[in-house]
Amino acid sequence: MDEITRDPRGELATGRLGYSAYRLARAFTRFTENVALAEGITLSQFTVIQVLGEGLPLSNAALARRTFVSAQAAHTVSNELIEQGLIVRGDHPHNKRIRLVQLTEQGWAVLARCTEQLREQEERLITAMGDNPDGTLREILQSAAEILAGGYFDDDEAEAEAISRRTSTVRPRHIPSRLAAARLRSSGRGGDAR
Repeated sequence: MDEITRDPRGELATGRLGYSAYRLARAFTRFTENVALAEGITLSQFTVIQVLGEGLPLSNAALARRTFVSAQAAHTVSNELIEQGLIVRGDHPHNKRIRLVQLTEQGWAVLARCTEQLREQEERLITAMGDNPDGTLREILQSAAEILAGGYFDDDEAEAEAISRRTSTVRPRHIPSRLAAARLRSSGRGGDAR
C-alpha cells in the first residue's frame, strides 16, 4: 500500500484563527444542543428561550434579529414553543399591530435547568484553562475547543451518553459515529440508532 503524502503547499487548518474560533463555537454549540434536546427542545428553540430569558417581551422582528434568523424562521420557532407551553404571545402596550412573545413559567423552568448545565460547562472550561492561559489567541481557542470537545471529537462514549439523554421528538436521534451507535445498541439504549 502506498503511503499518503501531504502536498507541500498544505497548511494546517488549526493554524488559522477563524478555524480555531469556529471549532470552539462548535464545541459550545454541540454541548448546548445536547442540553436542549435532553429538555425536549431543539437548539433553535433554546436560542429563542435564552434571548427571552433576558426578561423583555419581544416582537417577532426583534426576536429574529436577536436569534440571527429570518422573521419567518423566528415565527415558526415561536409557534412551536407556544404549542409546547414554553412561551406565550401577547399584545404590545402601545401598538396594536405588534404582538410580543415572552416566557411562561414552564419556559423559565426549562431555561433555568439548561442554564445551570451551561454554567457548569463554562466553569469546567475556566477551571481547566486557569486564570492566565498561555499562548496566542489561536492557541488559547484551540485549547479551549479541545477541553470542551467531549462527545463530538473522537469521544464515542461521551457522544453516546449525550445522545441517550435526548427527549426531543422534533429531531431524529442522529448518531454521527458507528462506534457510538454500536455502544448505544449494546447498552440497550439504542432505540432508533443506526
